[in-house]
Amino acid sequence: MSNDIIAWMGMALRVVCTRIVLPPRFNSRVHHGGSRLAALPPPAGVGLRWACGAQLAAPDTKDGAGIAFSSGLSCPMAREREVILNGGSTNGCKALTIRVDSSAFTTWIRQMQHSEMPNPTPTGRDEKMLWQKEAEISSVRISKVRQQLRRVVVDDEDDSYTPHYVAIGPYHRSRSSPWIEKTKKRCTSFLQSLSEEHTEGGLTGVMEKLEPLARECYPSGDGFGDMTPEKSSSMLLHDTCYLLLFFVDYVSGNRAPPALADDDERPVSRNTLVRDTVFLVENQIPLLLLQGIHERVTGSTTSVLDYIAMPIQELLQQQLFISRKPRPLPPTCSHLLHLVHAYFRPSLLPTERTAMCGRVVTGRWRRAAEYRSYANVRLMRWDFQDDVESSVLDVQLERGTLWIPRLRVDSNTWTILRNLMALEEKAHRRPVTAYCLFMSQLACTAEDVQLLRRAGIVDHFLGNDEQLSKDFAGLCKGVVMDVHDLDRNYLKPLWHQLEKRCHSRVQRFMGWFRHGQNWEITAAFLLALIVIACQVTQTFYAVARGGH
Repeated sequence: MSNDIIAWMGMALRVVCTRIVLPPRFNSRVHHGGSRLAALPPPAGVGLRWACGAQLAAPDTKDGAGIAFSSGLSCPMAREREVILNGGSTNGCKALTIRVDSSAFTTWIRQMQHSEMPNPTPTGRDEKMLWQKEAEISSVRISKVRQQLRRVVVDDEDDSYTPHYVAIGPYHRSRSSPWIEKTKKRCTSFLQSLSEEHTEGGLTGVMEKLEPLARECYPSGDGFGDMTPEKSSSMLLHDTCYLLLFFVDYVSGNRAPPALADDDERPVSRNTLVRDTVFLVENQIPLLLLQGIHERVTGSTTSVLDYIAMPIQELLQQQLFISRKPRPLPPTCSHLLHLVHAYFRPSLLPTERTAMCGRVVTGRWRRAAEYRSYANVRLMRWDFQDDVESSVLDVQLERGTLWIPRLRVDSNTWTILRNLMALEEKAHRRPVTAYCLFMSQLACTAEDVQLLRRAGIVDHFLGNDEQLSKDFAGLCKGVVMDVHDLDRNYLKPLWHQLEKRCHSRVQRFMGWFRHGQNWEITAAFLLALIVIACQVTQTFYAVARGGH
């Protein structure tokens, strides 16, 4: 809220009495002039509580142009607890009058800008379907990847952001394989017949209601172009049914669901299908669509995430990205890649003790060989424990040992990491991007990759270490992140700890002695130390004998 609006409110409320209208149903947000505010709890012993919401209107304004307070909130500006009932009613609403201090109101408005709104408790009358709630909490939009990131991949066959066979959503609908489109139609037909057993009409009309909500999840309807609502509804319905049968095992008597990869001429592995449907940031549809169709198919309001979350966790566990401990459902989730990102959350976040480094400039990571030689650091693999929530992002330094979880590099590793970094570009915290910057600079040469591979930290099936080092070096090309921001770069305290060891003369000497030279020079150095010790001993005894 601007200062002009606050000043206007102060002038408009320089009156003794102000009219309050109590609507029959509470309003769950606080508004003034189109701006969303939050409500503060009142000071102790001050205030007036309403049993339902209220709308505050200044004398010279229209009814409804004031501020709407949520159910159960207090008015800290009220000087008197006594409420005068005027007896009249307006459209089923009762009119009340209280005394208001305009200066206190202005102060209260300024405080509300920096607070959070408590969640209202819905009544049975206001209960919504789960897909409608998903539409309200879905905050991560499905955007296209920046051209600077896409230019990094020159070969179209290795494009990390483009689906190979299965196109989901509007961005790549022209690239979908013909047999995949036939499979989508069979999936839709199967779920239509299954939904008719629980809901009259089955899936008829449900996507027409969800289609406007789905468009809002894409920036300015990006990707839909000149598609009519009927055409886009049909496309989203086919994509949604295909994804549901990909993860959820629906049973309909003796009728089996259609196979998702049954092209006899060109068989496709399930890994490729998973890559296209789960890990591509541009190849996503909102989860509210899956929830809406799932409710029609099952006839219940159970969350579709209860069926999808576990297969996603198993995928990440098989690829050694997370530990085997089951994780709870994330509080908010917009699409499948957003769900994957929630499981990549590091468990070792910066503490208050390391907050001081947030004001210190952070530089580039050193190579693995440099940390070993200059900081006297041992590189060790961190093995996940089955009863502890861990992820591949949990990197830590303990007593000169840098513990790094094992990273298995296969055909999908770079695709997953690049798409997660693209997803984080509009997020406040960017843990995957920070981890990728760390690994890309730590293992940028064949010597570093060999060192990490011998330590069991990197496991790959490429032709040689040189190729993997090039892939690591190019992983973050085009990526932009403020590495000095502790909220974005959770590994910033680790950088300062390692850099401190690199500038320590003791650690540099120990690293040089242990790792910086070959065994011939080390043996010669030890022999020289023995000779010097003998000379000192001989000199000491000679001086002692002469003095006697």
